[in-house]
Amino acid sequence: MVKKDYYEILGVKKTDSVETIKKAYKKLALNFHPDKASPDKKKEHEEKFKEINEAYSTLEDEGKRRKYDAGEENKFNDNASSSRSGNFSDIFENLFRGDFDEQDYDEEVDRDLHYEITIEFMEAAFGCEKEIYVRKDVSCELCDGTGAEDKVFRKCSECNGNGRVKVNQRTPWGVISQVARCDNCHGEGQIPEKLCPHCDGKGAISSKEKVKIKIPKGIDDGQTLRIVGGGNATKNGAEGDLFLLIKVRPHKVFRREGFDVYMELSISFSQAALGAEVTIPTLSEEIKIKIVAGTETGGVLRLKGRGIPLLKNPSHSGDQFVNITVNTPKKLSKAQTKLFEELIKLDK
Repeated sequence: MVKKDYYEILGVKKTDSVETIKKAYKKLALNFHPDKASPDKKKEHEEKFKEINEAYSTLEDEGKRRKYDAGEENKFNDNASSSRSGNFSDIFENLFRGDFDEQDYDEEVDRDLHYEITIEFMEAAFGCEKEIYVRKDVSCELCDGTGAEDKVFRKCSECNGNGRVKVNQRTPWGVISQVARCDNCHGEGQIPEKLCPHCDGKGAISSKEKVKIKIPKGIDDGQTLRIVGGGNATKNGAEGDLFLLIKVRPHKVFRREGFDVYMELSISFSQAALGAEVTIPTLSEEIKIKIVAGTETGGVLRLKGRGIPLLKNPSHSGDQFVNITVNTPKKLSKAQTKLFEELIKLDK
């Protein structure tokens, strides 16, 4: 069996402390938790989540870590794998509940919003502004987001006002003692004397809100915009973010690859043989281009700077490529037939 590099999986060094390894694990576990993944990414997140759990279960235990460093990890990998076969959410919540440096996982998921918007090809190329309606939680005006009627509080008796309590959590890797968020006051250290009747103490109410979105030049299909503060509000005015997945409708003429655009141009046999000047569209205007005599099917013309504005540098753009096809006539008029017969004589 090929030995996995658990240090590389967690993004840590062999000399790092257990605390550093734990912090790295928590960050990765949050990012790749299957419950946060979109349907098309869920399987990928599940596999990654298993991998980082396998790495952490080895490196956080001094004994297992020594064996791993000595190349003996196969002795305990099977047991570690079987212990991780339970529900992802249960494992994640038991290990991390109330132990984030900033916000708990549940709160972060609830605060962020995910929407999808479809725009036209040209809107993606040159940017635009859109208005969308989103259902979100907004701060309660009656209690100013505090959740308390008249904004009167008393100290939480469960945590003595600290907002944190010490708990022992049983995990697949043993019992872990940690300081967790107090469930009684949700980490605030105080509870309302009376709950706000308008929001039932939540500090926020559901509302349908109109949001103006500025789509930047050069954005592509499948990319995501993050609107900071556009998500749900929670107690005391904290706000999540709005993540907007961009879908771009195909264009009838242009096809995009990166910041370059491609189009097909069909020319006549005589235009290819003699050369010509033809008018074609670009993203911004119609222009005339020169077809040189003797052009063949498969020829490509490059129009520098006629492509998509660069997302990070909109003053510069990609290029436009014109793929040329020579249209050989299948049916000829009498006059055309006569001309080609004359050409044959000249070829001799």
